Amino acid sequence: MKDDSFYIRKVLDGDNDYFSFLVEKYQSLLFNTIRKIVENRAVAEDITQDAFFKTYKSLKNFNTDKPFYPYLLRIAINCTKDYFKKGKREVSLQSEVAYEDPHADIDKTREMYEIIYKLPDQFREVILTFYRDGKNIKEIALETGDSVENVKVKLFRARKLLLKFYQEL
Repeated sequence: MKDDSFYIRKVLDGDNDYFSFLVEKYQSLLFNTIRKIVENRAVAEDITQDAFFKTYKSLKNFNTDKPFYPYLLRIAINCTKDYFKKGKREVSLQSEVAYEDPHADIDKTREMYEIIYKLPDQFREVILTFYRDGKNIKEIALETGDSVENVKVKLFRARKLLLKFYQEL
């Protein structure tokens, strides 16, 4: 699989169909992140779609030397903030939790992903696969070809680096 910058360069060169690869890669992750914030599936779908549209429109401003997902997430968070500012927040019947400050959760999510994307690739992938994708250590070992012990070590080191990066903020 090609890296994100390959697809972005293709889109910037006028081949807009390549943007669908980025949508396919990040749609579930972005939707799930937004859904945790707005607690409404339909609203999360709308915000996700809006975020991809705005990202596509602003792609010429993206620095391809940097990771793409934090850029996409920043745009999605801004779309979510706009949603809350307009007072369109719908009350979720499924949720019993009332957010006192919904923007605090958005900022925490953005901040966490920015910290995660500072990690070296080997650590970032194992931490995202473990926490975001919910896979256990054995599943990660099977996927990566690493031993179970190696995955445990990477996960330990990733957590340690995350704590260090968080404390430096």
